[in-house]
Amino acid sequence: MIHYLKGILKYKSPAFIIVEVGGVGYEINIPLSSFDLLPPEGKEIKINTYLHWRENGLTLYGFVTQEERDFFGLLISISKIGPKSALRIVSRISPSEFKRAIKKGDLATLTHVPGIGGKTAQRLILELKERVEEEEIVEPGKETITKDTLSALISLGYTRKEAEKAVKEALRSTEEGVDLAGLIREALRHI
Repeated sequence: MIHYLKGILKYKSPAFIIVEVGGVGYEINIPLSSFDLLPPEGKEIKINTYLHWRENGLTLYGFVTQEERDFFGLLISISKIGPKSALRIVSRISPSEFKRAIKKGDLATLTHVPGIGGKTAQRLILELKERVEEEEIVEPGKETITKDTLSALISLGYTRKEAEKAVKEALRSTEEGVDLAGLIREALRHI
């Protein structure tokens, strides 16, 4: 896996860029949303990448922000959504707008994106609703401890909704630097 490339931006267009790294020019497909954030040609760039492997070749997809790369990864995890479709979606809708539409079950917003019809929009909502809601309780920098606490409460027999509510309350009432055991104890107080 190539996580990112850092080099000189040799060429840019709305569809792809060429980044020279160590004398090798990498062609990287980009979403339209990343194009506006690119530096001028000839300047140094660091671009987050996703390497897609098919039997007839390798394709690199690039994103200026990590959020867009994560959004792309979420989309391609859905059945029948390939990298090209995911790139089109990332080009047309921001990750926060997309998550809001999934959470609300907003078919109209999703079907305005080229390539997403009614059936695909319904499948996206069905497959991503729980994952998007789960992400909402995770605070930046506390991803691992939050997920571990959530898993611990579920394994103790609490429902996902009960566990999520308790973890949210525990995160609000605990201090920075709390360990896993402390967060679990605090979450149990809120059930």
